[in-house]
Amino acid sequence: MLDGAMGTELVRNGVELPLPIWSADANLDHPDIVLNIHQEYAAAGADIITTNTFRTTTYTYRKAGYTKQRAQERAYDSLMSAVDLARKSAVDTMKVAGSITAIDDCYSPELYPGKGAAEDTFGELVEWFSEAGVDLLLFETMGNFEEIEIALEASLNIEINCWFSLILKDGKHILDGHSLDEAINLIKTFPISCLMLNCNKIETTPSALKLFLSLWTNDWGVYSNLGVTDFDNDYFDIINDSNFKESISLFLEFNPAVIGACCGSTPKHIDMIKNLINEKMVVHE
Repeated sequence: MLDGAMGTELVRNGVELPLPIWSADANLDHPDIVLNIHQEYAAAGADIITTNTFRTTTYTYRKAGYTKQRAQERAYDSLMSAVDLARKSAVDTMKVAGSITAIDDCYSPELYPGKGAAEDTFGELVEWFSEAGVDLLLFETMGNFEEIEIALEASLNIEINCWFSLILKDGKHILDGHSLDEAINLIKTFPISCLMLNCNKIETTPSALKLFLSLWTNDWGVYSNLGVTDFDNDYFDIINDSNFKESISLFLEFNPAVIGACCGSTPKHIDMIKNLINEKMVVHE
């Protein structure tokens, strides 16, 4: 069980998240709120707490107008705080996943800033997460083929279990238009232990599952967003509980190794998934 959304939960708690930094400053300015959200997901049944590091990069802080040195310092401090907050909420056998995403806007793969920026950013993040000692790395919401390849190469520089998650354009293509089979065949050449689909509208994922599972036979997972439309949703207009449960039940029939929820989700949704898993286990017993 993955946890759920962080950014939209911060907004629900009254935290302002201006772009491009988005949620990164919350680790430094509102650590109590970040910790409380993590703890709520843990109480709801999450086994994996994901660090609030979607935008904790030197690149993002530079884009926000910081000098190079100050941007690097701010990004490093935010990331280390994020790992500490996640670790404080992870009890017993729970694990902490270090979140890494697209360098610019994950919904706009055309904004990918190029090989040099990608190598610098992913290399730096891998080094910082290694220093912080997370249990696994989660490259998520990845939708640009060249960026995916550079992220995969960066993952070779760390002795930590690595998971990877893709965002889709439709049932046959990742977001930049490259075919899903091309992306998965690339990922197969790297030691990625779990491949997932995330932040797709919950109705989009089933259209890709048959092809996805024909190409990837190792551990896999899914955590969709709860928006009613793709990409332009503010994630406060979300699908209802009945549709959510119906979709999660469908995913569970395919026996994923990992499941959770993305943008717009709350601890309540993680609790709902946990209950559906328990109900399924009782039926199979």
